[in-house]
Amino acid sequence: MILYHGTQDSNLKELRTDFHSGRKNDSENIYLTDSFACAFMYAGCVLRCFEYDKKNDVLWLLEKAPNAFEKMYKGHSCYIYSINVEDAVKVNHITNHVYVCKHNIFLDKNNCEYIPDCYEKLLQLEKDGILKLQRWNNWSKEQQHNIKEKFIKQFTPYMEENKKSFPESYKILVNLYPELAVKEKH
Repeated sequence: MILYHGTQDSNLKELRTDFHSGRKNDSENIYLTDSFACAFMYAGCVLRCFEYDKKNDVLWLLEKAPNAFEKMYKGHSCYIYSINVEDAVKVNHITNHVYVCKHNIFLDKNNCEYIPDCYEKLLQLEKDGILKLQRWNNWSKEQQHNIKEKFIKQFTPYMEENKKSFPESYKILVNLYPELAVKEKH
């Protein structure tokens, strides 16, 4: 079965079971997907705002701030590997299209698509009907207000850690909502 793995790492040669992403309970698992759109969504940006339309099995990316898609994806590149894996197991309790593999996987650069600008690819995937975008301007004013409040409340407790350990995420978050910037202590 052909599965995909997305990454921003240009030198990735092997997916390893001893890699720890910082997620809880991820040891000894390599995560793959049968959805190119899902692999792209994970590789194209460090922030993920998505949901699946389970009835139609369509990946929706949700814009949670004005011009968020462009701010999150433009200028970033990524790589999507196609991998033939026979023993991956579908993980139903996480979300659609997620598989895990319990052994290392060597990657072949010949089975890799380089994406030089993730924002351009995002728009192309939407145009091709591979994923759908829910843009900020399509939310009502009340929805925009609620989304902003929820977003800020969700990320505020983690901003100091993001600034220290995940500077790329921190920069994107503050670019979306300057209110999230960590106040310097004097």
